[in-house]
Amino acid sequence: MEVREPVQQMTTDRQIIEEEVVKAKTEELEHKPNIDILKHTSEQNWQKEIAQFIKSKEIKQRSGEGVDELEDCDSFGEINFIGFGHGSKSAPYIRVDKNTNAEILWDLLINYWHMPRPKVLISVTGGAQDFFFKDRLKNLFNKGLYKAAVSTGGWIVTGGTGVGVMKKVGEAIKEESKGTTNDSHRHVVALGIATWGIISNNTVMEKSSKNGDLHEGFWPAEYVEKELKLSGKQTSLDSNHTHFILVDHGKVDYGADIGLRANLEQFINTKQTKEGKEKSAIPVVLVVVQGGVGTIETVYKSLIPPQDNSSGDSKVESIPVVIVEGSGKAADAIAEALRKTKQVDSTGIRDILEGMDIIRDVVDPKRINQTKFQECLGWFEQMMSSPYREMITVFRMQEENFKDIDRAILHGLLQAKSLTDNVRTQLNLALNWNRCDIAREEIITAERRTKWQEASLEGNMMTALIDNRPDFVELFLQHVIHLDKFLTIERLNSLYQKVIYSKQSIDGRTSTIDILRTRLESYQLKGITRGDECRFLLRRVGKVIQELTFHEYDRYYKEEKYVLKESVPMTTSANCKDDEFECPDQHLFLWAVLLNRREMAKIFWQRLTIGNIGSALFAGRILKALSRHAEIEEELTLYYDLTNHADEFEDLAIGVMDNCYEDDKKMSKLALVRKLTDWGGTTCFSIAYAAEQMKFIEHDCCQTKLQRVWKGNVQIHSYKQWIAYVFAAIFPFIIPFMTFLTKDYQVEYQEEENKESKKVETYKELSRWDKLKNVLRWKSNYKPGKGSEIRRVGGRPDDVTLWEGMGYYYKAPMSKFFFNIFLYVVLLFLFSWFILTDLRPASEENSPSVVEWIVIAWVATLIIEEFRQIHSKDPKSAFYRVLSWASDAWNIFDFLMFLFFIISIILRFTLSTEKFYRARIFYCVTLMLFYFRLLHMGFVQKDIGPKIIMIFKMLKDLMYFLVILIIFILSFGIASEAILYPNMEPDIRVFFKSIYKPYWQLYGELFLEEIEGLTDNATCYEDPRYVERCPETEQYPWVAPVLTAIYMLISNILLINLLIAMFSFTFQKVQEKSETIWRFYRYELINEYYDRPALAPPLIIFNHMYRFCKWSYMKYELKSELNKEKQEQKKADVIKKHETKMSHCLRVRLDDRLEDYLNGFEKKHMENYFIKKNQEYAKSWESTVTSSGDRIDKMSNDMEEMRELIGVSGKQETTQVKPPTGEQRQSIHSTTPNDEMATQIGQLTTKVSQMENKMDEMVNQNGQLTTKVAQIENKMDKILEMLEKSLSLKTESEC
Repeated sequence: MEVREPVQQMTTDRQIIEEEVVKAKTEELEHKPNIDILKHTSEQNWQKEIAQFIKSKEIKQRSGEGVDELEDCDSFGEINFIGFGHGSKSAPYIRVDKNTNAEILWDLLINYWHMPRPKVLISVTGGAQDFFFKDRLKNLFNKGLYKAAVSTGGWIVTGGTGVGVMKKVGEAIKEESKGTTNDSHRHVVALGIATWGIISNNTVMEKSSKNGDLHEGFWPAEYVEKELKLSGKQTSLDSNHTHFILVDHGKVDYGADIGLRANLEQFINTKQTKEGKEKSAIPVVLVVVQGGVGTIETVYKSLIPPQDNSSGDSKVESIPVVIVEGSGKAADAIAEALRKTKQVDSTGIRDILEGMDIIRDVVDPKRINQTKFQECLGWFEQMMSSPYREMITVFRMQEENFKDIDRAILHGLLQAKSLTDNVRTQLNLALNWNRCDIAREEIITAERRTKWQEASLEGNMMTALIDNRPDFVELFLQHVIHLDKFLTIERLNSLYQKVIYSKQSIDGRTSTIDILRTRLESYQLKGITRGDECRFLLRRVGKVIQELTFHEYDRYYKEEKYVLKESVPMTTSANCKDDEFECPDQHLFLWAVLLNRREMAKIFWQRLTIGNIGSALFAGRILKALSRHAEIEEELTLYYDLTNHADEFEDLAIGVMDNCYEDDKKMSKLALVRKLTDWGGTTCFSIAYAAEQMKFIEHDCCQTKLQRVWKGNVQIHSYKQWIAYVFAAIFPFIIPFMTFLTKDYQVEYQEEENKESKKVETYKELSRWDKLKNVLRWKSNYKPGKGSEIRRVGGRPDDVTLWEGMGYYYKAPMSKFFFNIFLYVVLLFLFSWFILTDLRPASEENSPSVVEWIVIAWVATLIIEEFRQIHSKDPKSAFYRVLSWASDAWNIFDFLMFLFFIISIILRFTLSTEKFYRARIFYCVTLMLFYFRLLHMGFVQKDIGPKIIMIFKMLKDLMYFLVILIIFILSFGIASEAILYPNMEPDIRVFFKSIYKPYWQLYGELFLEEIEGLTDNATCYEDPRYVERCPETEQYPWVAPVLTAIYMLISNILLINLLIAMFSFTFQKVQEKSETIWRFYRYELINEYYDRPALAPPLIIFNHMYRFCKWSYMKYELKSELNKEKQEQKKADVIKKHETKMSHCLRVRLDDRLEDYLNGFEKKHMENYFIKKNQEYAKSWESTVTSSGDRIDKMSNDMEEMRELIGVSGKQETTQVKPPTGEQRQSIHSTTPNDEMATQIGQLTTKVSQMENKMDEMVNQNGQLTTKVAQIENKMDKILEMLEKSLSLKTESEC
C-alpha cells in the first residue's frame, strides 16, 4: 500500500515525487514474486467489494454543509494517520447519513471490514472536552478498560475524536498495548462513531476517484497532523482508534452521532454471541466518565430506552451502566445521587435531588432554561427509582468490591435484565470472557444457590472442558456438577471428537491433537465405514493408549457398550447409567493427559480415588510416549513441553510418596508393589521403569523396598549375618542358624466373623466413593500389621521349618544372583578350557569333547531362559513382548552372543579340516562376548555400576566420533596411497590397503621409510609389507610427507583431543547423576533375578520343567472350571488364585478393602502434600517479597488518597500542607472555625507522615531481603566454583 510523505501544499515538486514513486511501485510489482502480486490483487478485490456493497445497499451521505439533500456515499476507504506518533497507522472509515440502517452497518463491519465478532460491547461516553484525570484513577481506568476488552473479546465504542473521554480511551489502548507481546491482545477493536461536521480537515476523506458509476473510495486518505486546523468546534480524529463511522447531518455541530450510535448498539445487543442450540445476545454496557447534560441524557436513554412502535412487538432492552466516580461532573453527580437516595422511597427522591449542589453544578439553571433543568431532574428521578438503579454500577477506588474497573464493567454487564435470572446465559458469557472470578463472585454465590442449583449446567461444563477452562471446571465440580451423573459414554465420545477433530495446530506447530489425530487414523477398524468412525472413537482411543503404553496393559474401551448406538451428537440431558463409569474422574484425567492440558489433568488427578501415586506415574508414561512421537516429527517445542509435563507428574508422585513414607513406611512400600487394577494390573515400579522416571525410583522408599526384595526373607543387618549368609552357600547346615523375616505386611480385622462376612457382602455393593468413606470410617478397626516378624528355624509353632528356611534362602534374588555368577564363571572356565585345549574338527576322533558337549547343553539352558523372559513380559501380544524384551540393550547383546554361539556350532559341525579355522574364530569371538556379559552383573555394586554406565555412554560418543574420523582416514589414506602406488591393480582390497596406514598412524606407527621413499628394491622386496611393489617417490618426494604431516596434525592433535573432551563431558555428566542412574538400572537387575527360577543354569532346566507342568495344570483347571461354571467371574477368581504371591515381592494383588484403604491413604497424603507446599511457599522469600510489594503498593495508594484529601500533589517526595488562598480562607471561615479546620489538617498530615514512615520501613525490609538473597546467591556461586574445581582436579588425577 502506497504511503506518501506529509506536506503542507501540493507543489510541482510533490507531483514529480509522486510520479516517481508510482513508477517505482509499478516496477517493484512487476519484479516481485507471484505471492506479492496475488496479495496486491486481493487488496484491490477487497476494495472493490466494499465499493460494490456500498452501492448495492444505497448508503447515503449529505451532499453538503447545511443541505438536507442526500447523495451516494463516496467518502470511504482507509485513513492513514501521519504525524500522530511513531510510524503511520491506518483505519477503515465511512461517511454515512445519520438515518442509516444499523443492520447495513453491522454487515459492513463484520463481512467487509472483517472485524472480529464481538462477545461484549463496551460503550464509553462522557465529557467531550479535555479534563483532568487523577493519576491513580487514570492508571486504574487504562488497565481496567483494556483488560475488560481483551479478556472478553469485546469492542470499545466511543465518539472517536481526539478530545475528552475519547482521547483518554485512545491513550489507554496505546499505553496498555505496548506492554504485551500477545498479538491478539495488541489489536483491541476501538470503534469511533463521530460527527462528520466537527472533524477538522475532513475534506481529505471526501475525495475519491470514479470508475464509471462506481465510487471506489480513497485508499488511503492521508490525515496529516500538521494540516489540522483546530478551532471552535473543530476537532481531530483519534489515531488510536481502529475503525471509524463518520455520521453526517449537514451541520458543523455535535450530536449527529448519538442517535445512530444508540441504534447500532441496540442492534448489536440483539445479535447472538454464537451459533447453535444455545444462543445469547451480545451484552452491551455503558461506561460513564465525567460528562455533562448530554451524558446524563445518554445514561437515561440507555436505562430507559424509548420503545420503537414501528418495530412491532420487539422490545428494546435496557443497557446497564457503569459510573466511574471521581472523574467529575455527571459521573460524580449520578454516583452521589445513588448514594443519597439509597434508603429513600420514590416520593422523596425529587426533594433530595433538588437540594443537591453537585447536580446544579452539572445542570446549571443559569446556562440552560428551566424546562431543560426540570427535564434533567426528571431523568435523575426515574434513574434513581427501583428497578433501574440496580442496573447502575458505581466504581469507587475506596471500595473493596471492585478493586479494578474491569470487574465493575463485567459486573455491570451481568445486570442486564435479560441476564439477571438466566444463570446458564451468564455462565456462557463468563466462559466466553474466560473470567472465572466473575463466575465465582457474581454467579455461583451462596445468595443465588437456588437459581444455579435448579439450572441444568451440563452444557456449561462441556464448554469449559472443550475450551480448556480449568478454573471453571474446578468451580463447577466444587458446587454444581456431580461427575457420576454428568459423564456418559456419549459425552466422553463427544469430548474426544470435538477437541481432536475441531481444533487446529497452534501457530502452525504440531500439537498433541495432531499426534492423536494421526494415531487414530492409523487404527481404522475393519468393517467400519467412513461416516461411522465417530461411533467407534472410544475404541480407537483405547488402542492409542495401548500403543503408547507398549501394549503392557488391557485395552480401554474395548467393551461393546463404548460403541455409540447412533452417530448423533450427545444431548445435555443424558443421564449416566450406573454401569457406565465406575470412576469418571479417571477417564477425564486420561482425556486431559492425552490432550496435554496441564491444569485440567491436575484437577482430575487430585480428585482420583484409585491411587494418586500410580496415576501420576501413568500420566508421566503417556506424556513421555507422546514426547517421543513429537521428537520423531522434529517438533522440539512440543517435545520439551511434553517432557516437562511428564516431569511435573513425576514430581507430584514423589511429593505424595514423601508424605506417605513419613507417616507409614510399611504401607508406603506396599503401595509401590500392589497391582493397580484400574491401571491394567501394573505396579508403580513397572510404570516408573518403563517411563524412565529415575527420580522416583531413586526415592528412599523405593530403594529400601528394593533392598528388601533383593534380600528376600533373609535377615542381614550385621557382619556376622553376612558371613553366615556367604558360608551357607557352601555349607547348607548353617541355614538353621540364620534368621528370617516371615511377614512384610498384614491386615488385622478386629471384628467378629459373622459381622465381618455381613459387612464384606455389603461392601462389595458400594460405589467407589462410599467404599473410600467406609474404609476411612473403619480405620480404627482396620490397621496395617506391625511389620515383619523375625523367626528362626525350630520346632516351636511360630518358628520356621527347615524346608521353609531353605526355600527362603535359595529363593532370595540375592542368592539367585550369586549362584548365577558362580556357575557362570564355571561356564566361562569350561568354555575357555576346550577352546584352548580341545577344539578340533568333527571328523576327528573324540570330537567334540565331553567339555564342549557340557558347554553346549549349558548354553542351551541359557537360551531357554531367554525365551522364558520374553514370555513373562507384561505386553499382551507376542510381538510387543519381543519388542519390550528387545528394548533392553543387554537383551540385544544376549541375542548376538547366542547367535554367534549357534553359528559357531553350525560351522563346527559342517566345515572341513582346511576351513575349520573359521569355526575357531567364531568360537573365540563368542567367548569374548560371554566374558563381556559379566559387566551386566556389576550393576548390583554401587561403585562398579556407574562406571559400566560411563563405558556404554562413551561407546555412543565413540560411534559418532568414528563417523568423523573415517572421513579423514579415507581422504588422506586414498590420496597418499595413490601418490605412492599409482595405477594399482583393480581389486576391491585397494580400499582396505588405503586405510591401513592412516589408521595405524593414530597409534604411532608412522611408516616414514615408505612415505619418504628411503627403501630400495632390495630392502623393499625383502620386507613382507611390500610384496607386490615398491613405493614410487622419484617425481613427488615431498608430497606424501606433507600430507602425512597435515593428517597427523589433524588426527592426533585435533581429533584425539576432541574425543578426550567428549569422554570428559560424558564422564562429568554421568558422574553428577551416577547415584540416580545406578539406582534406576539396579531395579531392572533385581526385577530380573526376582522373576528367575531358584536354580541357576544348567540346573535351571528342572525349574523350567516344573513351571511348564504348573502352567499346564492351571490352564486345565481354568478350562474345566469355566466349562462347569460358564461365568467370567469364575475365570477372574481362578486367575487371581494363581497370581497370589508371597510377601517381599514386586507384585502383590490385594483384596478390595485393603486396596481401597491404600487409595484413601494416598489421597490423604496427597492433600497433605499440597497443604505443605502452600505453607512452604508462604514462608519462602519469593512470597515474602511479593507480599511486601503488595503492602507497599497499598501504602502508596493510601498516601495518594491522603494527598488528594488535603490537596497535596502526589509527586512531591515529602508531604507539605499548602497555605489556603484568600477564597479558601473565606470559605473556611464561613463553614467551620479556624481551630477545627487546623486540627483536621494536622491529623491528616500526621497520618500521611505515619504512612510514609511505614512505607519506608517496608522498602527497607524489602531491600534487606533482596540483599540477603543476593548474598546467598553469591555463596552458592562460590560453592559451585569450588565443586567444579574439585571435580576437575579429581578428573585430572584419575586421567
